[in-house]
Amino acid sequence: MSSEAKAVLQTLSFGELKKLAADYLVETKGWKGKPAFVAKLADVPEIEMALASVPYRVRAMLTPKSVPAIKKLAGELGVDVAGGKNKADLVARIAASPAAEKLLARPTAAASVTPPPPTPPPPRPDMGNALADPVIFQGRNQDVDFGLVEDVLDQARMRFEERNFDRTLELSREALLLARGTEEAFERAAWAYALLAAQRLIDESGRVGRDVEPAVGMLRDAKTAYLSGNLRANEELLMKLQSATKALYSEDVRRLRAAMYAARDLIAQSAHVGADVTAAEEALAHARDAMDRGDHTRARQLVEETNRLNDEALQRRVKEIEGEIPVAHRAIEEARHVGADVDEAARLLDKAKVAMARREYVLAAELVQRAERSTLEGQHRQIQKAMELRMRQIEKAQRIVNYLVPVIDEAAGYDLPIDQARRWLADARSALDQGDYVNGTSFAKQAQDELFALIPKMLEGRARAGIVKPTAGRCAACGSPDVLFMDDGWSRCNACGAEWRWRTPSGLWERFRSLLRE
Repeated sequence: MSSEAKAVLQTLSFGELKKLAADYLVETKGWKGKPAFVAKLADVPEIEMALASVPYRVRAMLTPKSVPAIKKLAGELGVDVAGGKNKADLVARIAASPAAEKLLARPTAAASVTPPPPTPPPPRPDMGNALADPVIFQGRNQDVDFGLVEDVLDQARMRFEERNFDRTLELSREALLLARGTEEAFERAAWAYALLAAQRLIDESGRVGRDVEPAVGMLRDAKTAYLSGNLRANEELLMKLQSATKALYSEDVRRLRAAMYAARDLIAQSAHVGADVTAAEEALAHARDAMDRGDHTRARQLVEETNRLNDEALQRRVKEIEGEIPVAHRAIEEARHVGADVDEAARLLDKAKVAMARREYVLAAELVQRAERSTLEGQHRQIQKAMELRMRQIEKAQRIVNYLVPVIDEAAGYDLPIDQARRWLADARSALDQGDYVNGTSFAKQAQDELFALIPKMLEGRARAGIVKPTAGRCAACGSPDVLFMDDGWSRCNACGAEWRWRTPSGLWERFRSLLRE
């Protein structure tokens, strides 16, 4: 049982222990109470490797601290623990944050100011045997043919049935000699493969710093026994060598799995940030395949490659987030230049910069996206305002045009010079149809000035035609008598603002009466 794993498990609640057991399909029938769960789960190799990850190791460091000390530590690490309900919640937030690795990197109080130099790795032991190795390779390559023994035995059986007993005795002796020789060759070949396999496994374990000296001693003794040829008397030595090699192999597999679990956790953290970890996941899958094939050296290389690819993906994602910040800043400035309200977007972008400084990349990416979205919403609102203003201006100019049409028709009835006014009015209509309210309004105003200059002559024309402006009347919309009759032929109700023409278009009879007066 690992004392470190047991210490980590004791920091978990009873519910978390149950969930951990369920995740790793551990049968918990008959376990009663938290102590039983801690003791049993600490003996599960998969859980022991999982507890070696950063979040679990940090929990064991934080649990003995008080709540104020944990909050102070969170502030130093830049972890947001606002809204934490209890001590367990605070510990879980710090353990799940990217800053948790900083805690493991901090020196403990018992650590020396100047750490001792690392112990150099022990030299790899020499497992070679100049005399035995060639014999072992020869034993591995020799042929083992039991078929020849069976053929000779069949011939002895046939000679016996033919009552040729003299030949039967000779063939029986030959079959015995062949069987003993073939059995010896078979035994030497099996020993040769066992010794070569043990040497490979011991060599792989020695590369990662394992203590392989006891197994190497057994391997040397086994090679000496192989060279002597007394194999049956040393079968117990071969079994001990196999047991020691399997123990090294199991420990190597455990360490390799722990490295894979750690790489998987790092990939999950990078994916949570938004990094493209496809290459790292593929490398980790190849590492698993290599471990399943028993190629541990290749599996370790692939795990290292996985960590490298994951780091590169994370750095690329961090650079992307850093590059999005100035882009969002320029968008905010452009939106502010056109009058959009982008104060909320600017506040979110400032928070994103602080999160980047604290290495909280997930929060920074989310804040940048929210700032961009807020900027777009502000621009959209400003565009809507501009469109509404543009439509009001177009409607205003169109009302001027509609106001002048009957006036210009009346002026035409008096043969007044209205060609220029008509051209201004046509230009105003064309500009408004194209959405150009600025030129449309300008052309309409010029037409209005041109026509209002003709009103005195229009009054003379009305006088000749006997048309008199009304002095009183009522609004057809609201019935108010407060009505203003204007010289341009329009009437306006001062109560409700309704407008209508008091001067109706001239008919044939009015034209005839006008000609008689002239």
